[in-house]
Amino acid sequence: MRSAELTINESSNKLAKHYTTVLNSRFAQYDIPVKITAHFVDQMSNPRNQDLITAADIADFYSKLLIKQKKYLQNMPEGGSVQVQDRASDITVPMIKSNGVIVSTTVIRGEMRRGAQDLITI
Repeated sequence: MRSAELTINESSNKLAKHYTTVLNSRFAQYDIPVKITAHFVDQMSNPRNQDLITAADIADFYSKLLIKQKKYLQNMPEGGSVQVQDRASDITVPMIKSNGVIVSTTVIRGEMRRGAQDLITI
C-alpha cells in the first residue's frame, strides 16, 4: 500500500471513530449503540454523490432518525437490516444490527437497490 493510501485509510478510520463516538453520546440514553464504518466515511465524498455529503448532513440525518425511528432501532432484531432514506436530503444509509450494535455500512445521496432489507423513511 502506498503511503498516500495509508494516510487516507487512517484518516477515514479516525473520522469513523469520531462520528461513532459523537453519535453514541446522543443514542446512549436510548440504549442504542451505533457504529459508523470507515467505508461510510469514504463514501461521503464519493463523486457519484452530486452534492458531497457533509458532516452536517450526517448530523441532521441521525437527529431525524433518532426522533422518528428510535423505537424501530431499539427493537431491531440481531442480524436485521434496514435502509433508511431521508427524503429531504435524499440520503440513504443501509444499517445492520451486529453484536447488538446498529452498524451504518455506507451512505449515498440517492436510492439504493433494496434487496431483502426493510426500507424506512425519515
